[in-house]
Amino acid sequence: MLPAVGRVTRLDRGWSTVLFEDSTVMRVRNFGVDIAVGDRVHVTADGEKIREVLLRTSALVRRASFEGALAERHVVAANIDTVFLVHAASSAPNERRLERELILAFDSGATPVIVLTKNDIADAEHVGTLVATLTQVAAGVEIHVVSGITGNNVDVLREYATDGRTIAMLGASGVGKSTLINALVGHAVQRTAEVREGDQRGRHTTVAAELVALPSGGWLLDTPGLRAVTLWTSGQGIERAFPDIFSLVDNCRFRDCKHLDEPGCAVQQAITDGTLPEIRLQSMRRLVAEEEAVEREQEEKEKSYDKRGMRRPATDSNS
Repeated sequence: MLPAVGRVTRLDRGWSTVLFEDSTVMRVRNFGVDIAVGDRVHVTADGEKIREVLLRTSALVRRASFEGALAERHVVAANIDTVFLVHAASSAPNERRLERELILAFDSGATPVIVLTKNDIADAEHVGTLVATLTQVAAGVEIHVVSGITGNNVDVLREYATDGRTIAMLGASGVGKSTLINALVGHAVQRTAEVREGDQRGRHTTVAAELVALPSGGWLLDTPGLRAVTLWTSGQGIERAFPDIFSLVDNCRFRDCKHLDEPGCAVQQAITDGTLPEIRLQSMRRLVAEEEAVEREQEEKEKSYDKRGMRRPATDSNS
């Protein structure tokens, strides 16, 4: 008799590796189901394939960026509690990428936490400036500066993965995710590679999303480095990622203020006063436009399904 519920720990071209509570591990087919690493599933009685994906408590979702699938969603991770947004402490701040990552994290239903790696090779003054810069972008979000090489502050991160809780790790190639995972686990479970001297970019040492057990009693879901942090349709992600702007909106004279040249615009006044960087407003507008474009793509797809009488792909409330 098969165990009742398993959890997907890895996906490989039509196959799912499923771990059950009794430590049974099975490799089963997943054709015809919307599946992601971290999903809780039932398998068929013969153990051949996924029969049902249980409702997700959270899901990290982006728009698929490969050609021919611009209006398709990509579920990066499912049933997660915390999202580590990983950046290198030795590199220049990338505020625009962080804004995108925050939107994905907030919309996932999990809690974002910023992790700055490679503290062992970063100048202390640079790290201080970096933290101050990212704090302005991500007000209220926890920031931890760590080193996967020396183990500095790694114990702090382990506290996020106790009592069966799951962390997802999101970041570009070369920021030290694999090294950090090895430090969290306590031994080498991920291959690492040197970054290039010129631009500090790394190779994709993680080739597939994978759920890794942690000694602290939780789970860590590693994802391949994402070059393109593309947005899917948002809930309150943009509003939560730009609280500095949305806190001003209610003070505008006109309810439908576009924050351009309307009289009594509190947002434009803050820019004039120097309390709000204009680039923040410009960035938010680009991200809103991007999500609106995704919504239009989805509307067109719905129309095409209706015209052709096709059955729409199944989705759930968290993706």
